[in-house]
Formats: sequence, C-alpha cells, structure tokens
Amino acid sequence: MNNVYFVILGGGQGERLWPISRVERPKQFVPFLENKSLIEQTLDRIKKLAVDTSKIGVVTNKKYRLRLLDLVGKDIGFILQEDVGRNTAAATLFAAVDIYKKDPEATVVFLPADSFVVEAEKYIENLRIAIDYAKNNKKIVTMGVMPSRPAVSYGYIQAKHQSGQHINVGQVYDVEKFHEKPDIKTAQDYLSHDAMLWNISVFASQVKFFIDEFKLHAPNIYNQIIEFLDNKMPYEKVENNSIDYALIEKSQNISVVPCDFAWYDVGNIDVFLNLQNKLSKDSLRVINVDAKNNLATLIPKKVNHERLVAFVGVNDLCVVEDEDVLLIVKRDQVEKVKDLLAVIKKSGGQDFL
Repeated sequence: MNNVYFVILGGGQGERLWPISRVERPKQFVPFLENKSLIEQTLDRIKKLAVDTSKIGVVTNKKYRLRLLDLVGKDIGFILQEDVGRNTAAATLFAAVDIYKKDPEATVVFLPADSFVVEAEKYIENLRIAIDYAKNNKKIVTMGVMPSRPAVSYGYIQAKHQSGQHINVGQVYDVEKFHEKPDIKTAQDYLSHDAMLWNISVFASQVKFFIDEFKLHAPNIYNQIIEFLDNKMPYEKVENNSIDYALIEKSQNISVVPCDFAWYDVGNIDVFLNLQNKLSKDSLRVINVDAKNNLATLIPKKVNHERLVAFVGVNDLCVVEDEDVLLIVKRDQVEKVKDLLAVIKKSGGQDFL
C-alpha cells in the first residue's frame, strides 16, 4: 500500500454531544475510553495499514491545529486546515486535490474521526478489501455494516444482488441505492433484508477517479475548491454539503463491502454514555432506586473519579456534568440537544457552548 493515503475528517464540533463536546473541546478530542480519544483510536486502526505516517492526514478547522498536533502529531504526516467548516464534500475534495498534486496515482481513503469500533481486526481486514478493490477498479468503495438493531439514526446502503441470494461479508457488491435515516417501522423491516447495511461513511477510491466523479456530479463544489486553492475565493464561500448528498448518492460507480464488526457512530449523548458505561473502567458509580436505564458522566473525568450518581424513581435519563453545565435529558430525546444549543445562543449564552 505504498501509495495509499488515509485522510481523517476531524473538523466537526459535535453539537449533539454538548456539553461533552464544546467549541473548544470538540468530540474527536474528548477522552472516550481508557483516556483515549476517538481520533486516537481511529489512528490506532489505520496505522496497521499505512506504510508510514507521511501517508496519514487530517482535515480539521484551523483553530484545532495546535490541539491536534499536541494529541496525535507524531502519528500523522499532514494537516489540511479549513478556515470554517463546510461539511464533508468540501473537506474530502480539498484533501483529494492536495494528494493528487503529490501523487496522481494515489488511492485515497476517507474516514470519520468519531466512529467507535469494537472488533478492530475485522475492521482492518474489511478496509483492506475495500482498498484493494478501489486500487484496481474505477469505483468509490464504501463499507457497510450488517445492522444489529433497528437504528433510526443511521443511513442505509442497499447492496445490489440477485433475488434469493444472500449477501456475503467481505465480498464486494455494487450499490443499488442509498436510503435516508428511516422511521422505526422501516428500520425493523431492514433487519430482515441482509442487503441493507449501515452507512459508516468510509470511502476508498483512486484519487483521480474521485476528483473526476466530483467534476461530473458536483461541478459547483469542484470549481469552488479549485478557486479557493488558487486564492480566488475564500473557503467560507464553498457550498456547504455532505459528500453523501453531493456525490455518493448521485454516482453510478459506488461499491460496498458488507461487514459484520460491531460499530457505533458516537454522535449523541446516549451512545457516548452507553458505551462508556459498558466498556470503561473509569465510568461513574450509578445507583438506581425504583429507577432504570439511567446513564451519567462527569466531564472532565479528572475531577473526582469517586463521585456517585444516584437516581430515584426516574427512568431513561442521561446526565452530563461539566464544570459550568449540568445537562439532564431523556435518552429518547438526545437528538434535540442540537436544538438546545440554538436556544442557548439566542439567550446570549455563547460562553456555555
């Protein structure tokens, strides 16, 4: 894999994880398990595939550069700075054009910074299959995880296969269709079809082919990125769009590798606390009296590891305490935390963000 580049998308703020994730402490840098952040865990996985650190990069907001260098500087070869976040379409194309200038024959792999993988070896094995296929085919290759529950917060990938045949893990299939986040009834139906896979937003492609697909399906973003790189346009003027909407759902050249490892998008408080509670040695002590399904955490963890949280007569709550914020939210309402931030901003509470 001499000319394979790995790019981690690490510029997001993680508003749905507030107050665990804050403006000055975005989620990818927050200690998650055993005092390791999600971006450190991502690097631990891909370092097993990368030839050397010079082939590993991160796209991030310029204000996070020093924090990134301090945390993982020894494990990465380059940083691409965004003046402002313009979503994943701009970030991936920015990186692809930069890599193409260095190595037109490169294969590039894009990965989110906020995924948690339990079975790292299976992940690496399937990522290697995706990379090898991308190196030898004019395709953008993604990975799709076999669903283990009717998740309504994930998008789905429908693999193309012949009727009556089962989808096999570790093989490569063309993509039939991408599906938006479903309602619970639809998600339950997806569980009975092994061709329906969770979209985990990992993409591998020959860098030139990736850029050509952008030219074809998202010419506005392509032209804007080129103008930005030629110092003719500020980055903030680039269209704000996800790679899924701008390119992946439009391209006819997408393939998928079905995978069966345990995977989580650590995108909201319920997922963060649930995993922490199950897997961390440093999770808070929680006592329930006539109460159940309650989760709690203290940020930063260095403050009083021995604190006890007691719930009496209440169910299904997430409690997060920071030095200046206490959040209590129902577990089935955690997606509304992002809406809460808008209210805080309007009330003049920017210092709490």
